[in-house]
Amino acid sequence: MEELNRSLFLAINASADASMLMRELAVFLAQWVVLSVPLLLLLFWVFGERRQRMVVLLATLSIILALASNLLIRGLWFHPRPFMLELGQNFLAHAPGASFPSDHASGMFAMGFALLLASLRKTALVMLALALLVSWARVYLGVHFPFDILGGCLVGLGSAWLVRRGIAWHQLDERLLALLEGVYLRLLPGRHGS
Repeated sequence: MEELNRSLFLAINASADASMLMRELAVFLAQWVVLSVPLLLLLFWVFGERRQRMVVLLATLSIILALASNLLIRGLWFHPRPFMLELGQNFLAHAPGASFPSDHASGMFAMGFALLLASLRKTALVMLALALLVSWARVYLGVHFPFDILGGCLVGLGSAWLVRRGIAWHQLDERLLALLEGVYLRLLPGRHGS
């Protein structure tokens, strides 16, 4: 499996003579597109109705669970980043550390799958497409292996599913949302819940 992981990495990773335009595009994707997640959550919360706020709650909890799961996985099993093994080319400054699973992939896929499970199919497909682009860029630039991305995708999917299934237990989702909306409305008295 490790040999396949390395072979796939070398097939995707930018070569030493990769065009500056492609590298700059990949850097933009790898570093900045992830900001679409908090931006979308903020827009859904502020301008959305109660249904969109429930999606924000589910997606946020899914992302938190995904990132917490990554910490646990890394604590149990360390896998170095490609540049730590002097494999391929590295075009993105990154601290050395565990690469599996990818936090960027986990968070973005958790968001995408949470949207999909909430039946926001079009928005979910856009988010999943962005997750794929960000994931490709991080391998292309040399900070992740393909299996780091696959692991992140599976963690994101599992987290979204667990949150969706678990939070509906005893209507915890409705109670938690009511609490958060109450805090939000107290902080911004001019806003009215939908």
